[in-house]
Amino acid sequence: MFGYVRAYKPDMTFAQYDIYKGVYCSLCKEIGRRYGLIARATLSYDFTFFALFRLALKNECTPFHQSRCSFNPMKKCLGCNKDEKELALTADISMLTVYYKYVDNLNDTKGAKRFFLKLLSPYFKRLHKKAKANCPEADEILATMTEKQTQAEQNGASIDPAAHPSADALGKLLSLGKDNSEIYRFGYMTGRWVYLADAADDYDDDKKSGGFNPFSAYTKEEALERAREAMNLTLSEMTDCFEKIEFNCFKEILSNIVFEGMYRIIKEITDGRNENVKSL
Repeated sequence: MFGYVRAYKPDMTFAQYDIYKGVYCSLCKEIGRRYGLIARATLSYDFTFFALFRLALKNECTPFHQSRCSFNPMKKCLGCNKDEKELALTADISMLTVYYKYVDNLNDTKGAKRFFLKLLSPYFKRLHKKAKANCPEADEILATMTEKQTQAEQNGASIDPAAHPSADALGKLLSLGKDNSEIYRFGYMTGRWVYLADAADDYDDDKKSGGFNPFSAYTKEEALERAREAMNLTLSEMTDCFEKIEFNCFKEILSNIVFEGMYRIIKEITDGRNENVKSL
């Protein structure tokens, strides 16, 4: 995931934002405990959403306590319990995603940049080995996704088949251990939405580099219009699924992300104001 699925802060209460940041900080610490300091730099708000969603499905709300930021001990924040299984799962999946993103970048890069990426190979292989041991089911899902995504791009797939591998993977990951078709479908549409957002956001870079992009057959104006239509339709189905899922807590925060944050990301990307789209 790429940092597009995030909350819209102006419409949150102070308490909601404290919890949202608390999940972010707790996940950051969990990644550090499991994978080391460097790995914490890979954290995005997409995985904060993933963790928050999984926590919201639990029978009992996760307790929070006062904590301090590891990078700035003077800064106070909320924190979840260290033994929270959903945070551990999210940390493992985020590291597996980072690894397969690295593999994809390595395959798509040439020249001096590829040489530099190859130097990082031992680190990413160690990261993958540990994360795979912690969550082999998630690794299998992401490995399959990577293979199918590569095939789709090599075949010059159109928008729907190009988005399917990522969408299917997130649907399966979000619903791990949950026998609920609505959760899978919600995850599927979220993955599709993220893929479309990233493709639209990367249009200029992919045009310049010659990299695969399902919108590259269109002019920029046409591409952004098609992206807007596809993302809005996808978000509409996401919201339908969202309303059918039973959450035991944090629904207001999740609603803010789905109904406010993601809608505004569509506008930022498709209106051409995407310079800082990945920052909160």
